[in-house]
Amino acid sequence: MARRPARFLRWGRAIAGSALLAALVLSFYFPDSSWRFAQYFAKAQFGQILGAVVSLGSAASLALFLFYALLTKVWGRVFCSFLCPLGVAMELVGLLRQKARPLKFRRSPRSFWRALIPALALFLFLMGVTLPFGLLEPFSVFSSKSFWLDVPGLVLALALALAYFKGRAFCNCLCPVGLIFKILARKTRYRLEVGPQCPRCGRCEAACPCHCLDPGEGGVEYERCVLCLRCLKACPNGSLAFRRSAPAQSHSPSPALARASGSAPTSTPALASAFASAPASFPLARRSFLRQAALVAVAGAAIAAPELTRAQTILVPDETPILPPGALSLAHLNAHCSLCHGCVRVCPNGALRPATRGGISLIGKPVLDPYRGFCQYDCVRCAEICPTNALLGISVEMKHYWRIGLVHLRRKECIVVKNGTRCGACAELCPTGAARMEMGPSGREEPTLYRPLCIGCGACQKACPVRPVSPIWVVGRKYQDAMASRPIQNHGADIAMTEDFPF
Repeated sequence: MARRPARFLRWGRAIAGSALLAALVLSFYFPDSSWRFAQYFAKAQFGQILGAVVSLGSAASLALFLFYALLTKVWGRVFCSFLCPLGVAMELVGLLRQKARPLKFRRSPRSFWRALIPALALFLFLMGVTLPFGLLEPFSVFSSKSFWLDVPGLVLALALALAYFKGRAFCNCLCPVGLIFKILARKTRYRLEVGPQCPRCGRCEAACPCHCLDPGEGGVEYERCVLCLRCLKACPNGSLAFRRSAPAQSHSPSPALARASGSAPTSTPALASAFASAPASFPLARRSFLRQAALVAVAGAAIAAPELTRAQTILVPDETPILPPGALSLAHLNAHCSLCHGCVRVCPNGALRPATRGGISLIGKPVLDPYRGFCQYDCVRCAEICPTNALLGISVEMKHYWRIGLVHLRRKECIVVKNGTRCGACAELCPTGAARMEMGPSGREEPTLYRPLCIGCGACQKACPVRPVSPIWVVGRKYQDAMASRPIQNHGADIAMTEDFPF
C-alpha cells in the first residue's frame, strides 16, 4: 500500500473516532438538548445490540448485528477501530503516552486464558446475570455513572490505565465484545499482511499496542488487531498493507505421516516414530480447536435457553425498589439491563440513580429515588433511550396509566396532624388525584389517599417537606401494569421541581 493511502486511512479513522467521541461526551454534559444523539449512538453499539437481540428486540437490532458481523468478516475489527467510544478513549491515552514516554511493545503468544474472563461474562449475560457484562462492555463502561462515585467508574479507570501501560490489553483480555470480534475476525476477506520486502526491522512490532505483530515469525495475528494502523506509520518501506486473503491451501502431510497412514504397511514402531516426527504445532492446533469448540458449544446452549430460564436465575430482594417505567419487573430488568445508565443521564428530574443495594443482581441497575426527584407525568425518555429493551417502549398516553409503585401514608407523622400546620404539598403535586386534601378527624384538611389512582411517580414524596423520613412514601410494584380506569385528575404539563417546596 502506498504511503499516501495509508496516511489517509489513519487520519480518516482518527477524525471519525474523535468526532463521535466528542459528540457522545457533549451529549452526556447537555442531555436536555442532545439526548437523542445519545439514544441513537447507544442503540448502534455492538454490545447493546447484542443485548437487544438476546431479548428478542427489534428487526433493526438484528440487522445491525448482522451488518457488524459482515463488516468484520470482510475487513476485521472496524468497530473496535473508531466506533467504540472506550476504544477511541484508550487510543487517545496511548498516543499521549507515546508523546510523553514512548513505550515499545512486544508480541505475546496466543493464550486460552485471555478469553476466560470475557467468555464467562458473556455466558452469565446470556443466562440472565448481567452485572459482569455491564462492568466490562465498552459502551457501558464509558457511559455509566459509577454507583460508588458520581464519576466514571473504576473499570473505566482500569481500562485507561491498561491503555497507558499495556496498550489495548483490555480489548483482547477483558472485553466481551472484543471476544466476539476476535472469533469473527479469524478469517477475513482483507487483512493486514507483511510483504516479502519486509526488512524485519521490528518497528511495527514495537508500535503495535495489541501485541499481535511479529514480522520475523508469526506475521500479523489479525483476530487481535483493532486496526489502530500504527504499524503502517512505523513501517519504513510500506511492506505492511491490506491484501486479499489467499484461499486456504491443503498442506501435504510429512513423509513420515504419509508412510504411517497411506500406502505402505507399517508396524507399530513405525507408527510411533511417524507421530514422533510430526510437527510440534499439530497437538497445539488440536487443543486450540477443542477449546474454541467448547466455547462455541457453551455460548450456543446459553442462547438457546428460554426467557423463563433467564428470569428464574434472578434473586429478587424482599423490598421491591421503584423501577423506571417499562421495566415490567425486577426479573426482566436484571436479565436485560447492561448498566449503560443512559436512562439515568436523560432523566430530566434526576430521579433515577444506580442501585447500591438489593443483591448482586440489582446493584448498578437504575431505580427511582423520590427524595431526589419524581417521575414526570409526560416523560418517557428513559424507555426511549434504552438500547437493550430492558425498558420497553411506552407512549406518553400509556405512561399516564402505567403503575410503577404504590403510595403509603403515616397519618400521625404528617405535619398537618402532628404540628397543626397547613400544608397540602403532596396533593398539589400529585398528577392523578391519588393524594388529595379532605377534612379529617383533626378538624383540618388532611392528606387522603385513593390508591387505585396512584401510579407511583413519587411526586408526593418529593414534595413533602418532612425530612429525613417522609410520612408519605412510595414502594415499587413487583410487577408493573396499567390501571383499569383513567385518572380523574390530569395536570397535563409537568411541574418540574427545581427546588424544595417553599416552607
